[in-house]
Amino acid sequence: MANDMQSIKRRIKSVESTKKITKAMQLVATSKLRKARKQMDELRPYYSKTQEVVSEILTSNQGMVESPYLQENRQGKTVYIVVTSSLGLCGGYNANVFKAMSEYIQVEDEIYMIGSKGASYLTHHQIPYHDQYLHLNTTLDFKDVIRLVQELTKRYQNHEIGSIQMIYTKFINNLTFQPYVMKLLPVDTKNFEKKSLTHKATLFEPDPQTVLNDLIPMYLQSVIYGYLVESITSENASRRTSMENATDNAEDLIEELLLKYNQARQSAITNEISEIVAGANAQ
Repeated sequence: MANDMQSIKRRIKSVESTKKITKAMQLVATSKLRKARKQMDELRPYYSKTQEVVSEILTSNQGMVESPYLQENRQGKTVYIVVTSSLGLCGGYNANVFKAMSEYIQVEDEIYMIGSKGASYLTHHQIPYHDQYLHLNTTLDFKDVIRLVQELTKRYQNHEIGSIQMIYTKFINNLTFQPYVMKLLPVDTKNFEKKSLTHKATLFEPDPQTVLNDLIPMYLQSVIYGYLVESITSENASRRTSMENATDNAEDLIEELLLKYNQARQSAITNEISEIVAGANAQ
């Protein structure tokens, strides 16, 4: 009985130590989530305005604007930009992205991976990928985003790429986030149909096509960076939720172990009393 009590006490101490770790990680994730949400909210007006201008050009000049960014290269490959995490303990965040990858990405497609967890997944499945921007989710260097867009748009204009899509995790709220596939190139005019125009008549100089060809790379830079920050926000929200659940589970387990310990202790006391009484009666 004493050995059982000692074993339960050791388990309680072990769970309490784990609880301290998960609680600390929950607080860190909460702090990072607050910072990421602030950054995401500050970015939204910028790329929303860029989307608005692109929408205005495409809508007001529908059928008259010819741009290589509006035409799909049927002979080129499909390129996917995939955003995963570089750290673990974030619940089903990465698993959901991997599921979306398996549903959409074909064998002949190319992958630009962001996040070391995704790189490990592809390496394990022996799937080739581009790793030049693997740590972009930790550095958040906008210069790297510019280089990525320049590389992809150049390949797109050379007809090496048929279309560019991005798999990221869309942030809805602190408890809801889901993987989403966004088509970047060719620009899908359907993405802008619900955009309301602030200017009904706008004069573009020298012409809408030239403006659009210069604006599309800026548009891609802003949305890729915005979706990257949104994925990071979702990652921290998922990690905070996971650590909160782990802390709650640790508290429940401690309560169960304390109950077992008290039962064992009460049983030991009862046995001792019974032995004392039995010895007294024997005398």
